[in-house]
Amino acid sequence: MEYDEYIAALRLNAAAAARAVHDTPMETIVPSCPEWTLHDLVRHLGSHHRWVAGNLDRPSDGEMSDRFVHDPDDAPAEWLQQGADALATKLAARDQAMPCWTWVPFDRSVGFWARRTAHETAVHGWDAQHAAGTEAAIDGDLAADGIDEYLGLIPYFPGRTFTDGNSVHLHSTDVAGEWLVRFDGDSMHVTREHAKGDVAVRGPASDLLLVLYGRKPTDAVDVIGDAGVFDRFREQAKF
Repeated sequence: MEYDEYIAALRLNAAAAARAVHDTPMETIVPSCPEWTLHDLVRHLGSHHRWVAGNLDRPSDGEMSDRFVHDPDDAPAEWLQQGADALATKLAARDQAMPCWTWVPFDRSVGFWARRTAHETAVHGWDAQHAAGTEAAIDGDLAADGIDEYLGLIPYFPGRTFTDGNSVHLHSTDVAGEWLVRFDGDSMHVTREHAKGDVAVRGPASDLLLVLYGRKPTDAVDVIGDAGVFDRFREQAKF
């Protein structure tokens, strides 16, 4: 996906989340994140947008923004929308190659945050809509890119132990996207190819992404082969 497409997705999914928030009591439990109320979700997502905006001004070799948690005001839907709009506007005014602080060693640029926050907003936007009973599928191309990003970020979370020698083949059925994930102890290797794994997991890209993120159960997709391999991968790949 292109830089401006990430910014557009941020705006679109933040607006959908704000609409869901506007029409739903803040004490509503979020079924896909049952430890959260809708108020908790709004605070997390709105804080994320404001924190990322602060990190865009931090040098790539410096420290992250120290303002991580912000509290919603008395109009949570508007507060959520304002934070997303301000971040989108700030991203649009920057070159994607401009250096800034990020938490991964492979990309210290504004472009990292455009992609990361687009997917953060899409998934949590779905959470908000799910709580309101109005959830819709995540755009297929965005979801496929989200799967790609997810698989690329897992190695940067320590303490993962996978089953040696096993593999998972992920296959999007509505947009282009196939991945073979091979496991080797505490490491994993991803290639974008059509190949046989110990288990194949097939479905629309939105469902695949939401299953990987633990938002939907595995029966939302087709699991062919050793389902235990996929279950263990999902457990170890949480973040």
